Parts: sequence; structure tokens; C-alpha cells
Amino acid sequence: MDKTLPVADLGMDWVIVLAFLSVILLVAFCISVFLLREGIRKQQLYEFFPGSVNEFIVVFSRRLEFIYGLPMYMSDPLFRWLSSGSTFQDLLGSKDWARMKLYFDEVEKHQNMSFVFSHELEPSTNGERGRTQWYEMKTVLEYVSVQEFHYVCFIKNISKENENRKERERIQARLDNLLQNTGDFLWNYEVEDRRFKLLTPLMDEEHRVVPQSTGYVDIRKIMPESDIELLNSILNARVKDYHTFGSRGDPFETIKVRLYGPDKTLVWYCFRGRLVTDEENRLVLQGSARRMDMVLDNPVFGDGSDKDSMLSAALSFPDVRIFWVDRDFNIQGCNQSFATDFQIMNPKDIYGKCLDTVVNRKILPYMTKLISDVFDSGRSTAWKGSFLQSDKLLMFNAVPIRSKDNMTHTALGVYMLLDKSDFSDEVIET
Repeated sequence: MDKTLPVADLGMDWVIVLAFLSVILLVAFCISVFLLREGIRKQQLYEFFPGSVNEFIVVFSRRLEFIYGLPMYMSDPLFRWLSSGSTFQDLLGSKDWARMKLYFDEVEKHQNMSFVFSHELEPSTNGERGRTQWYEMKTVLEYVSVQEFHYVCFIKNISKENENRKERERIQARLDNLLQNTGDFLWNYEVEDRRFKLLTPLMDEEHRVVPQSTGYVDIRKIMPESDIELLNSILNARVKDYHTFGSRGDPFETIKVRLYGPDKTLVWYCFRGRLVTDEENRLVLQGSARRMDMVLDNPVFGDGSDKDSMLSAALSFPDVRIFWVDRDFNIQGCNQSFATDFQIMNPKDIYGKCLDTVVNRKILPYMTKLISDVFDSGRSTAWKGSFLQSDKLLMFNAVPIRSKDNMTHTALGVYMLLDKSDFSDEVIET
């Protein structure tokens, strides 16, 4: 008996199978297209919040019911709770919920407004007990019909940023407290443009902040010209070491300079700084400055008697230059003001040098003439008058220093340089 099926029956069976498969493939294709389009539409929601694709989006109905969130796999605890059916009203306290409800009600009026809120993690969440999470939310309305709309919320976890901000505030508060108690301030001095910038406020004598004293300042209004030249010479040496040896050459040295205080009085400050690069990759000398309330380390002789203390205090005057020389015009000592006038950082570096190798040629003739008269006559001499310019005044005095046998072996020179601005009514605040 021939059991072979008819060819027609076989062909009919294959047609049915192919038709069935075609229907399945068509349905699968339609579903894929639908899911792809839906995925693209949801991804396009990120276009409402450009530059912020690293966090998550949650879409709510107008009754604030959760519809869906993106991305689907998100480890953030708030995203998990909202996805599981919890509502903001369940998660927030009554006051925070009232604020958020008002925010949602007025979203259409303030499309670009951010809303910041916090939520404390429950004890069972990842073992983190009592940890507060902070969030920033931006919301837009997406209309799906004439009367129906969705809240599209971009939510960013800003807990880390908030912790960093609080830490910066704590560090800044500590720095402010330190500077206020010490009277120090921080500064920048640009290598290329030689612009001086105060990074923190100045303090007055009672350690109160001087208003509007930060930012770029005209260095010639806060510092005498000789001190500016000293600072420039030190900066030039630092830069030369940096370019020559490939190191920034930052010796831990104190630069003693003067700043104008109230009524243009001169006040000594200790400057310390090092070469760094700023935000624009420019080379700057950056450091701190401290007001010198104590007597400068000028030479003091004896066992600390009142006489020696008064001598040390006199040598500390910021606007009085003092030096003494022997009969060969070799400098035996000087104060910081004298050294600063000639861009020498440490007065001890002058000791033993001849006067004409230290002072400049502008003032040298005045000094040598008066000091020579002291050695010749054994009496004090004095001179005052215009110096180089009509608005500058030089007041110079020289006195003999005698030995026990009444021989003049040293001459002490004291001078002041004044200009017309020293007698103006203008007050320069520092």
C-alpha cells in the first residue's frame, strides 16, 4: 500500500506554515518598531535638560502618579522608591511636601526653576543609617492631549556636591578665622604684568576687615617705590632661577616691606611667597603677608636694658633710614628701612661694604659730603631741601660717635625722604 502523501497536500501545509510565520514576524516587527519609537521618544525627553544625561528622569501624571522612569536600571534609592510605587508625599515631611506641591502647581509659570529637597535614607537601605540624600529637580510639562499633561522631572542627586560645598565652607571659615586672628592676608604678584592682587581682605589695627580691599590694587598706592623695587628684584631672581635651573627657587625667606596704613603711616609686613601658576597658567608669585607688630631684628647691644630696647625700637622706624660708617666709609650697621631703599633684603648683607657700593649715585653725594664734615669737624651736620624733584624733600642728619678718649671713629647718618603726597589730606586705606 502506497502511504506517500499527495504533493498537493504537502504544498498546502507549507503555505499555512509560511503564512503563520509571516504573521508572527510581522507582529514582532511591529512591536519592535513600536518599542523603538517609544524608546526614542522617551530618550528625547533628555533634550529638555541638555548636558544633564548622567542622572535620571521620572515622568508623573497630572495627579503625580508615577508613569515611568529613565534609565530603567538606576541604583539611586529615590528612583527605586518612586519606581516601586512610593510617592513624594510618602517620602517627604509635611513642610517639604507642601513646598513641592506648590512647585508643581506653578511649574508652567517657572519652567527653568530648580527645586532642591532632601530625603533621609531608611535604616534598611544599604546599611546606611540616617544618611541624608540631597536632590535638585527641574520640571517641564509635556502635553499628551488638550487637557492631559505629564510632569517630566529631571532629578539629580547632589549629595556629593552638597558635602563638598559644606567642606569648602568649613575650610573657608577656618581660613577666615585664622587670617582675622593673625592679621595676615594672601596675595598674588603677576610675573609678566606685575599686577598685585589681594586674595583675602586686609585687616586694620584692631583686626577688622577693611571693606572692598580684595582684588587687583595699584601697588604704588599701597607700597613705597623702594619696597616695590625690592619686591621686583626678588621676583626677578626667582624667575631667573626657575628658567635657568628648571626649579622655581622658593627659599623660605622673609621679605620685609612696608605698606601704607591709615593717614599714610608706614607699617612693616613680612612677605613670604613662592612661584606658582594661576588658573590661566601664568607664572605668579603667591604668598602671605603678616603685620610685624614686634620690633624688627635690628642689632641690639648689651643685656636687654631699657636703653637697648629704645635703640632697637628706633631702628624699627619704617620711614626713618639709619646707618653708621667708619672713617673709610665702610658700613658698620644699618636698619631695615635703609636696606630696603637700595633693594637689599637683609641689613646684615650690607655690613662691611663701602658706602658707594650700596647706595645709588643720586643720594651718595649728599651722604659723603655731610659725613665727611662730621669726621673733619667732629660736630653734627644737617641738611634739608629739594631732592631731585620739586615735590620731593630730603632731610639728612649726621652725628659723630666718639670713643672713650673722645675720638670720632664712626658717623651715624639718619635721613627721611618725603614728597608732597605725604602732606595731603588723602587717606589711603590698607
